[in-house]
Amino acid sequence: MKVTTDAVQLFGAAGISAEFPINRYMRDAKVLQIIEGTNQIQRNIIGNSLLGTVTKL
Repeated sequence: MKVTTDAVQLFGAAGISAEFPINRYMRDAKVLQIIEGTNQIQRNIIGNSLLGTVTKL
């Protein structure tokens, strides 16, 4: 997500244009971020897995 955000910043208005693939990369990165969950939730899941604990959501 960070890389695509930076790329859109570099492209400026062209970054949101359908003419450049950066538009699709940004959308794909955002969708994956939403599907995978927030960074904090992912860190909790990984930490609990390493510690062998179970977290109720």
